[in-house]
Amino acid sequence: ERGLSVYSRQLSGKPVEDAPSIFQKMEKSMEIGYGNEFEYHFFRSDGQEVSLKDIHKLTGKKNTDFDSIEKSDPYPVTFSNDKSAYTLLLTRNAAEYAKMKTAMRRSFPFLCIVISGVSFLHAFFYYWYIAAPIKKISKTAKQMAEMDFSGSCPAGRRDEIGILSDSLNTMSHNLKEALLKLQADITLKKKLEEQRMAFFTAASHELKTPVTIIKGQLQGMLYQVGRYKNRDIYLAQSLKVTDTLEKMIQDLLTISRLNTMDTCQKSRIDLGSLIKERISACEDLFLQKDLTVEASILPETFVFGNQNQLQKVLDNLLGNAAAYSGAGNAILVTLWKTEETINLSIENTGASIPDKDIPRLFEAFYRADPSRNRQTGGTGLGLHIVKTILDLHGAEIEISNTARGVLVLIRFRNQIIQEETDEKKN
Repeated sequence: ERGLSVYSRQLSGKPVEDAPSIFQKMEKSMEIGYGNEFEYHFFRSDGQEVSLKDIHKLTGKKNTDFDSIEKSDPYPVTFSNDKSAYTLLLTRNAAEYAKMKTAMRRSFPFLCIVISGVSFLHAFFYYWYIAAPIKKISKTAKQMAEMDFSGSCPAGRRDEIGILSDSLNTMSHNLKEALLKLQADITLKKKLEEQRMAFFTAASHELKTPVTIIKGQLQGMLYQVGRYKNRDIYLAQSLKVTDTLEKMIQDLLTISRLNTMDTCQKSRIDLGSLIKERISACEDLFLQKDLTVEASILPETFVFGNQNQLQKVLDNLLGNAAAYSGAGNAILVTLWKTEETINLSIENTGASIPDKDIPRLFEAFYRADPSRNRQTGGTGLGLHIVKTILDLHGAEIEISNTARGVLVLIRFRNQIIQEETDEKKN
């Protein structure tokens, strides 16, 4: 409207003849600035509209015809050579406005479709990118709360949802591993408890037998019943049973100590020298049984272990080989190593173990001898102690029948070679 005020001042005081040229400039300026959106109107004092090209010519319209159209305030104009009063008015182009309304009316359904489509696409994108992942995360979290770790959250995003998904996946993985470990620990603890109860039950039974024998013999001798009148004979037998009982108690104490250990103190031991030393210590036993010992020992063969415990293993195995071999047979002792293991085999010829008994030989109080004769079967704890000691050393033991007899094979991990290799790398 400021431009309209300027134009009204330019027209005022000018001759009527100059008005068309000024109106022409006004229309060009309006067309440059707004196109056909607005138009000028010029009215006489009686309200009749005159043509901008010739103000003496009426257009047939009145100022009241434009009351319903958006318009500016009227500005008065007076010419120098015409005493009549005129009014300058700016209105929105009615024809263009009508066209625009018609176009809007026609395009409204299409616009509704477009807007609905865009809204649907936005909603679908929001669901796919925001709502669906959150729903998946919520479902996974609920599964985790129910201790079900089989689900996983969508990965690959770097925003907050992606960070949350990765965190939940990591937590699910860690909880799953922890749960599996806990279940394994519970199963192991239950198994160990069952084994412990079975061990104590068997120990009670095994201890009860010699105690009952000693008690019966002592009562018989005390009351001088029948054959027990000869005290010298049965006192010697009672002493022998007591020796067996003492050995069993010592074995039970050994097992108790070993079961409380997760590991043992180890040092670098020359296994070959230790084997030779224990063969020499058992020489009298071999001579009594008329057994020959053939040893093939690889010199300077070292292992990491506890010397006292490994000595107990060798004494037990050599003692068993002597006890279960008939006169005139041989005991073959071999020590060798490979790149990964150090191997010890003890084979006693002329002996055999029923195949059904082999898997149970390392059980406490188990004897392969069906008669359970303690003169040949011992306390039934020897091989159980051997297996427990070797487990503490990370070694493996196998017993099998061969064409010549019974073979015991022990495999130690070759830690010496591994350490030397690591030192060279460093």
